[in-house]
Amino acid sequence: MSRKQHFILGTAGHIDHGKSSLVRALTGTNPDRLPEEQRRGVTIELGFAHLTLPNPAEEGELLEIGIVDVPGHADFVNNMVAGVGGMDVALFVVAADDGWMPQSEEHLHILTFLGVERAVVALTKSDLAEDLEFSLEFVKDGLSGTILENAPVVPVSSTTGDGIDILREALGAQFATAPSPPDFGKPVLPVDRAFSVKGIGTVVTGSLSGGSLDVGDQLTLQPSGFTTHVRAIQNHSAAVERAEPGMRTALSVPDLPVGSRERPGVRRGTLLTGTEAPPPHDSINIQVTRLERPIPGQLGTKRDLPTGRRVRVHHGSGIIGARIFLITQKSLSPGEVTLAQLRLDEPQAMMVGDRLVLRDWSGEATLGGGVILEAAASRKKIGSEEQIRFLRTRVSGLGDLSILLESVIERDRLVDLTHE
Repeated sequence: MSRKQHFILGTAGHIDHGKSSLVRALTGTNPDRLPEEQRRGVTIELGFAHLTLPNPAEEGELLEIGIVDVPGHADFVNNMVAGVGGMDVALFVVAADDGWMPQSEEHLHILTFLGVERAVVALTKSDLAEDLEFSLEFVKDGLSGTILENAPVVPVSSTTGDGIDILREALGAQFATAPSPPDFGKPVLPVDRAFSVKGIGTVVTGSLSGGSLDVGDQLTLQPSGFTTHVRAIQNHSAAVERAEPGMRTALSVPDLPVGSRERPGVRRGTLLTGTEAPPPHDSINIQVTRLERPIPGQLGTKRDLPTGRRVRVHHGSGIIGARIFLITQKSLSPGEVTLAQLRLDEPQAMMVGDRLVLRDWSGEATLGGGVILEAAASRKKIGSEEQIRFLRTRVSGLGDLSILLESVIERDRLVDLTHE
């Protein structure tokens, strides 16, 4: 039996640049599920597909890749952010006959804020380009100085099939060098779909991270605190007894009602976690980053962000309102990085190291991104010397558990670290 590794691939790019057509050419699956999407030829909701590739670095090993196809239209950026949070590799799409466009830039900002490190750029509609070499150089210029600067750029045509096999090889090479999704024993499933099936009950889907899940496990719905058990698990429509981090996962959770704005329950934006997960909190401390490159048509990306401003916080598959308070300065200019506290409208379950995207309150501009340094923060003395030192220590050691623990001990003076 072949060994398998599981990963998530997310698409990104401007509307009508051929993301869904490319997914269909790669997998044979049309990710546009809604009749309106198929009628209009525009992705509105998240779409999903599955791709199996041989691992070029390990003979006999297969790469099982769950694909999340996101909308490119400016009106559906909220849906886009909900789909790309758990990706291991990005498939960034730019049309050869259209070039770099506003949502190309905005999606690049979002991938940057989410910490995406591996990507392949597909130069789609290559059969329609008047001068393919010029289009290729134009796109590479647009990527200069960004996280995608060194990403392979592959000209493809979903219509003729040209370049599709080369694209598969480029994707396989990226996944072959990607670390396996970590397993901390703390499963987290940001819910991107929740629905009821007659005779089965509530079913949810999402991209699993943080830990594995077994049939029969107990879970907690965040932030409501409802509890449930896992009756059954599917991965790419096949029943499995265990879901591993990096899997696209469907869970049968019959104890949970499907929620809405008026009715509590499971819906997109909620989290399913293990029962030992920390409780939700309404204040978090973050390092916030803004990019110097503006997004065309978004004036907010050119202006300073003042302390106290209302923002929309995108975390996992959800959105929550908040007010941002800068800790060491009064405003944040494009290109700057600083410490900040987010005071959320409602308590949310978040973890140190989680990535966030910040958009303005009107929902018209993507302003910045953050990484959580403290998931249960106090609103008192946020600008104290001890607190600033604590947060700066955490910035330098987010991937080091010993540094994270030491920062708490030093700030709260549990032991004297200077004593020999």
